[in-house]
Formats: sequence, C-alpha cells, structure tokens
Amino acid sequence: MPKDHMEELYESKNPLVLIVHNKRLSTVINLVPKGAGLRILDAGCGEGQLIERIHQRSPEHQYEGLDITPVALESAQKRCSYAKFSEGDMCAMPYADASFDVVLCSEVLEHIHEYKKAIAECERILKPGGFFIVSFPHESLHTFCRFLLGRRPLKVPDHVNAFTPRSFRQSTQLSSIKQKQLPFPLPFFLSLVCVMVFQKSS
Repeated sequence: MPKDHMEELYESKNPLVLIVHNKRLSTVINLVPKGAGLRILDAGCGEGQLIERIHQRSPEHQYEGLDITPVALESAQKRCSYAKFSEGDMCAMPYADASFDVVLCSEVLEHIHEYKKAIAECERILKPGGFFIVSFPHESLHTFCRFLLGRRPLKVPDHVNAFTPRSFRQSTQLSSIKQKQLPFPLPFFLSLVCVMVFQKSS
C-alpha cells in the first residue's frame, strides 16, 4: 500500500469519491455506541482516520488498531498517539477471546481471500453483547461508476470478494440489527456502500 493511500481518498478532488468515503466514515462513527469507556478495535485500520474521527467525538473510549501494512501503521500511530496499534493478520488476530466491546471493519473484507476466517476472528474477540460494525462496497455499481468516470482498471484489482447484505449475513453467526446504504438511503442495488451492524448474543 502506498503511503497515505487512504488520505488521498478522503481528500479526493473527485466529488463522488469524496462524498462516498466521508459519508461512510461519518455513518460508522455515528453507529459506535456512546457511554462509558469502551474497548474498540479497528480491524484493518489503515492510516487511522476512522479511529481519529471517533476519538474526536468520544475521547473516553480505549482505541486499538490492527493492520497488516507497516507503512499504514506508522501513519496511524503518528495520527493517533492515544491509540495502541498492532501489526497482524485479521485471520489470526493477536487478541484473547471476548476482548472488545466494538469491532470495526470498514472497507477491508473485500481485500481478504479468506474473509470467513477474518469474520470468525472478529466474532471470537468480541465480548458478549458487543457490536461488529462492517462496511463493504457494491462491487458491480462501483465498476459501473469507474467506467463512467473513465477510471482504469474498471475493477479495483485488490478487491477479491463481493458482498451483498444477504450474503454477508450468511457469513456470520452474529445477529444483524441495523443496515444503512450510502451515499443515499436507497435500496442496496442502487447504493455504492453498505454499512451493517451486528451484535453478539449475551
């Protein structure tokens, strides 16, 4: 991953890219529970933009991030000195069972070949009653938009999976409790991104 790859998306000069990615961040942030200090993991944290923005709203929580890319973690630690970051594989995360109140996984699982193992790991480290907040792109519509915008290649090369809300529900043992489509509240087939919230049974 090039240095500051995600920062380029969040500051893109393309209005559609800018709207979609910042709307995704704000949606995920608003879905994180408020209250007493929670232990929150951003799995696939990249350069730490999501942790930074949640911390601005809720500094009382305990924040951790996991990513497989050293250059991204270097940027994340500089951006979020209050958070703890670890280098590791989502398919074998270095955390004990039931460690986190909230696990975030935003625009990550489409990049992982063994995504079912990664989802199972997120379930394992989540406390009973905890929340798993995930987002993923609508690949077909993304490809169509890239065609209209003249972007090449048409399909994002490192997207190895494609999800729908239904297929994602079938990939996890957790209970689905909320779903939002972005950038507008339209059916999934007309949306670029889906954000879903799952809860682990108590």
